[in-house]
Amino acid sequence: MTFLDLFAGIGGFRRGLERSGHTCVGHVEIDKYANKSYMALYELAPCPYREDAGSNFSMMCKPEVRKNCDGTNCKGEWYAKDIKQIRAGEIPKAEIWTFGFPCTDLSIAGRMEGLRGSRSGLFFTVVGLLKSTSPENRPQRLIVENVKHLLSSENGGAFTTVLAELWEAGYDCEWQAVNSKHFGVPQHRERVYLVGHFGGIRGRKVFPIGGANTAPVKQLIGGSQGKRVYDINGVSVTLTAEGGGFAGRTGLYAVSVNRREGITGAINQARTLTASDARGLNRNQDQNAVLSEIAPCAAFIDLSIEPKITETARCIRARQYSGIGNHRGETSGIFLCHGHPDCVMAVLTPDRKEKRQNGRRFKEPGEPSFTLTTQDQHGILLCCCEGWKDGLPIREDKKDGCTMAYPGDGINLAYPNSHRSRGRVGRQCSQTLMTSGSMGVLLCCRIRRLTPKECWRLQAFEDYLFERAKAAGISDAQLYRQAGNAVTVNIVYEIGARLPGGCL
Repeated sequence: MTFLDLFAGIGGFRRGLERSGHTCVGHVEIDKYANKSYMALYELAPCPYREDAGSNFSMMCKPEVRKNCDGTNCKGEWYAKDIKQIRAGEIPKAEIWTFGFPCTDLSIAGRMEGLRGSRSGLFFTVVGLLKSTSPENRPQRLIVENVKHLLSSENGGAFTTVLAELWEAGYDCEWQAVNSKHFGVPQHRERVYLVGHFGGIRGRKVFPIGGANTAPVKQLIGGSQGKRVYDINGVSVTLTAEGGGFAGRTGLYAVSVNRREGITGAINQARTLTASDARGLNRNQDQNAVLSEIAPCAAFIDLSIEPKITETARCIRARQYSGIGNHRGETSGIFLCHGHPDCVMAVLTPDRKEKRQNGRRFKEPGEPSFTLTTQDQHGILLCCCEGWKDGLPIREDKKDGCTMAYPGDGINLAYPNSHRSRGRVGRQCSQTLMTSGSMGVLLCCRIRRLTPKECWRLQAFEDYLFERAKAAGISDAQLYRQAGNAVTVNIVYEIGARLPGGCL
């Protein structure tokens, strides 16, 4: 189906619907920085034959369209800057309209002016366009998104008004409040989505979506089927009728390790990003890989029933196992600790704790190594997580005054000294992304602010799309803001896949 992307932002609706098999015919976005990112992400540029600096409208062309365009019959996409200046007859026909209208007046973190506030009131502008469009040209479906507080704003009156207005425009709506953490990204982000069906033509229902299986299969050690090792915190692999024999032909589960040592969790958290992650997140990917580009730090461990961690490897034997064995000392492995480039520093003469030195012995995190010489020994200083197993207290408005955070937990960095803040810590997931980029993550040694790229990942945008926006000259402040304003791509994908023409 074709769709029109209203209040487009950086195109979260667009990316999700394109992935589910639909085609964009145009977008509307007034923010110049968001629109610059949008054009960079989807390789759009103004059509040189249809450009009018004084107009609210223009045509945007992709490279393949620009290559063959002579201006006589432009096949580019329609673009409008200000939705308040659009009239119904000026809008291209599309089968779906998407719009996450501004939440500024509805969010509990915003102005709380209600649905008829100066920003959130743009909802009525869209409804006016729908009602002014002839029935044969109205979209067959609407996809609407806003904050969860829309359901309770004005004691429920705001949501009732939304449903009534869309009903008057001819749309029968279904809706669901969903959380992004159930869709393959570790972010606690609750939003309400509505799907409107014009003229009562619904077909199959779109909702409910998500929330059925939130724990993915967590593979700790690879290998042939039956010899792989999985974390017991994930769901089981599929059982087959031919199961049996070694490991039931399904795989081993890491239940014989000393859980107090946190070995399974550390191995799981130390999974590095792979080439598939560069193509974006999907619901089967490991969520922990999103929070940081992990640099593993290592010690050695024997994979026995009561494992021991040492600085040197066990004696290498002629027979090595890929899994966790039941015989003491027979198998050797590497214990991977959840580290990060920010926690790794180059150091001179690592074998000597005290040494007189002209100049620095340690580089700052992220700096290159010292120049290699024939006299000096070189190494890297890796953080140790041992002192952090009891957690780090984060101030919150609670009876005991704080919440304990552990490595991998997301932390809201806004107002760190406030005695009235609540919900600052997210268990192994980020709290809701804000436009200020105030989200951080607790690593082994410190709390680190999430990078703009990580925030985009938490909205399920592929890395190559982020790199396009970055290359277009968008500042970090704007990249944080755009991620906070975006919709989670994976949720839109699930909705689009269930619409006619979707990939399901």
